[in-house]
Amino acid sequence: GPTGSQQRDRLMREAQAMAKLSHPNVITVHDVGTFDGRVFIAMEFIDGPTLRAWLAQGPHEPAEIVEVFVKAGRGLAAAHAVGLVHRDFKPDNVLIGRDGRVLVMDFGLARQASARPSEAVPTPRAREGPPRELSLTRTGAVVGTPAYMAPEQHRGAAADPLVDEFSFCVALYEALYGQRPFAGNSVASLAVNVLEGHVRSPPRGSTVPAWL
Repeated sequence: GPTGSQQRDRLMREAQAMAKLSHPNVITVHDVGTFDGRVFIAMEFIDGPTLRAWLAQGPHEPAEIVEVFVKAGRGLAAAHAVGLVHRDFKPDNVLIGRDGRVLVMDFGLARQASARPSEAVPTPRAREGPPRELSLTRTGAVVGTPAYMAPEQHRGAAADPLVDEFSFCVALYEALYGQRPFAGNSVASLAVNVLEGHVRSPPRGSTVPAWL
């Protein structure tokens, strides 16, 4: 796996790229630097809940959910346009400001700061979710939360913008239907369903339009 200095270099590069990225749907990075051999990232403060918390405050109409996700998707697309891949898109990593802004945050940056690649780092705010969240984030080769990971992440392959698109679709499906598209009570069983493309049927009585 990458050494601590390699990880810090990568973190600095990505944080600096994010600092140059100015988009209404991506959280603003004000400053990047090192202190005592560790990288720090100063980001804007957003007053408002995460997308997961906002969804829990529902119910929300499908059109309202889609509108919020489209804004988050524009933020992801802007990052992709400058060569950044999020690697861990999920409802916990989107903030909804009380002013109505929708901002994508945590572009895998904090998780790459660990000097020990083998160390397993829980994602921020993961404690809010239930144990079935499968919210372990692994540093090093694999960065991501298993419940939202794309097939290539489960296989340990290189991450590109397609992994973010996959995670985005899993999160949108979950927001609309109240359940994830892939069943699995463990990382292993989930990975099998993802890799084999076994998508659950939508729940009965769903009000989500068929075209969506």
